[in-house]
Amino acid sequence: MEIKNVITVDNLTTESVSVKTQRVLIEDNGTETALGLPSRKAYTNSNDGRTELAAEVPEPYFSGIIAVWGEQSEELENL
Repeated sequence: MEIKNVITVDNLTTESVSVKTQRVLIEDNGTETALGLPSRKAYTNSNDGRTELAAEVPEPYFSGIIAVWGEQSEELENL
């Protein structure tokens, strides 16, 4: 048996993203069972949002989100 975190990137736009994390028990026969309730957090394409995203979301999810958001935050592009 193994316990892992399943991460789902949802509602990804150039302005924001929602990331869902669910702990899952994987049994020897491949059966997956959710452990507890999933957690979900939204991040905005801002300097603070990017800082939080980098600290809390692992690769390759972080790089995928940044690929959609671009190199600069929405805050800098709107100045």
